Amino acid sequence: MKHKLLILFLLSIFSLAQLEVSGQESTARTAATQSFCGSTGGFNVMPAEGCAPLTVNVKNLVPKPESLTYAFRFDRNQNTPPNTSETTQDSTFTYQIPGTYTILQYGSANGTGFSQCKDVVVKETRGPNAEIIACQNGKVRLTIASDDISKAYDAIEINWGDGAKQSVNIKTSTTAYFDHTYAGARPAITLRGTYTNGQCSTSTNTTTLDANTPPPSLEAIRILNVSMPASGDAKVIYEGIEGVETKLYIAKGDGDLTFTNKSGQTGGTQSASVPLLDPKVVYRFQLWSTDICGNIIKSPIVSSMTIKQGGLSLDEIIALEWENEPNTAGLVEYQLKRNGAVIFTTADKRSFEDTDVKCGNTYQYEIVAIVENDVRSYSAPISLDPKTSAPADINNAVVTVKDENTIGTKVELSGEGLTSSYNLIVERALLGSTSFEIVSPANNQSLQWDDANVSTSRNSYCYRFQYENACKLKSPSFSAPVCSILLTTNTPNIVWNPDAPFINPVESYDLQQVDEPGNLINVIPKGLSTSHTLDLASQSDFGYRIEAKSPGGNFTSLSNVLNFRSEAILLIPDAFTPNGDSYNERFEVKAYFVKDFSMSVFSRWGEVIFHSTDIAEGWDGNVKTGKAPGGYYLYKIEATNSSGQTVVKNGSFLLIR
Repeated sequence: MKHKLLILFLLSIFSLAQLEVSGQESTARTAATQSFCGSTGGFNVMPAEGCAPLTVNVKNLVPKPESLTYAFRFDRNQNTPPNTSETTQDSTFTYQIPGTYTILQYGSANGTGFSQCKDVVVKETRGPNAEIIACQNGKVRLTIASDDISKAYDAIEINWGDGAKQSVNIKTSTTAYFDHTYAGARPAITLRGTYTNGQCSTSTNTTTLDANTPPPSLEAIRILNVSMPASGDAKVIYEGIEGVETKLYIAKGDGDLTFTNKSGQTGGTQSASVPLLDPKVVYRFQLWSTDICGNIIKSPIVSSMTIKQGGLSLDEIIALEWENEPNTAGLVEYQLKRNGAVIFTTADKRSFEDTDVKCGNTYQYEIVAIVENDVRSYSAPISLDPKTSAPADINNAVVTVKDENTIGTKVELSGEGLTSSYNLIVERALLGSTSFEIVSPANNQSLQWDDANVSTSRNSYCYRFQYENACKLKSPSFSAPVCSILLTTNTPNIVWNPDAPFINPVESYDLQQVDEPGNLINVIPKGLSTSHTLDLASQSDFGYRIEAKSPGGNFTSLSNVLNFRSEAILLIPDAFTPNGDSYNERFEVKAYFVKDFSMSVFSRWGEVIFHSTDIAEGWDGNVKTGKAPGGYYLYKIEATNSSGQTVVKNGSFLLIR
């Protein structure tokens, strides 16, 4: 029902407004419809002015009203209807707090909505707020709070209790504190707010400060924050007490505190500037307050902050460090700001590495120290660009033959100019050629890159490297080239290509013995030799690779791994000619990876005509009766390899006379 009534009321107001502004601009009509304090209707308020708490009675003057409603705390400036929780049909209301209030009445009569507003003035009756400082010599300072209560009165009467009285107007007075001296014990002091017309003269507008009323604590005087701009004109904001002289002191680092010539004795939040300081230096600030009794109270120390660039040299990383002197109040946290936004908080660290930066941008940093009671100290801002130094040449690289079609490359980076993203450029050329071409992909982010488009059994390849950082700066030149080495076998020898894998001669070759997974077992220095003879009979499973180092050892070339298995290898001839020409004179068996050996030779009738367990001893073609006749003979060989497995071979061969 109330909502329907309110809609009806608004429509009626809109109709009235249209009649009243006929011929005027449409904007004026719109403004008229937004006012709920219409000119129709009517009511009286009794009383329209009085002392708090004030009870008012509303008398309606509209004949035969329907759904008569009131809003006793209506805002004249609002352009929306009051909430139902703010309205009532009760015509009586009590105002507890002083102020000027608007009463809205609305309803309908004879099908037409009406509304009207009237103001009620509720005057202050609360006693003034005040504090005292009393000294042992009888001197007393009374401070009256310059708040809404005191300013509501036309005057405040002070009764000092010893017969002395005075009247002050806080609204016009140049000071809020008043001094008085007693000859003896201090009696109770009474303050009373008064009005020129004598209204509201009750006991409720009185405040009494007796001898037991505690004085205000000077500990309320404290530094709220310290800020150090880039200009060096430090700004200190602090809380003062009216009538208490407060001086600002300063010290550089841990030096002695000296007076800044900045002082005040005003209550509330105060500000003091100390010019011509060095924003890169830490200063300590402290307040010294003296009350009327001569007591000096020192506030907690708050130091300024400094922030500077750290010593890290990596590009696209801005390293920051900050410092301050210990504060009397405990540190809560540091807040690091970048371009006005907090990017890092800590309770104990004094440094930070900002990796979320890019070349070509400028960033502004500020550090804020927060100590107990929300005291804050702000450093001077500094503007920094990510480093854009050129990267150094690559001076450490390894080239490794991995298999028939793959060569692995690996580089180590050092020096300045390194960034979080980069492009490692890898170029390749055939050994002996100077026609290098790029083989790495665009924006190569791998320091270990495999070239899978080679034939290591047919060619040796040379590689050189260049680093390009995210700032598009390249190392001055390509690295010295490193070429591949191919290791091959010609049992019992292993050999490698004699061409030097570096511009300068090889410093030395090392033959590395490795196990099946590739772990290093043993190193055999080879000097500048390019071959090695293996002792196959004493070996088990193993592999070999060659490592070549450049002079100084910065560049390394690793060959492919040549693996050998422990299976016995028997090389058995199918004929021999013992004719005295010193060529192929004996029936000899070559054996590799063999630990135990036994060989028997048989005639065509199965008779054993030769037997030996010495692998180095062959049959010379003779028997007990002299030279064996030419023709075919049979053999049986039994051998055990280094892992204990037995191999048996049977066959025939031809003796040629």
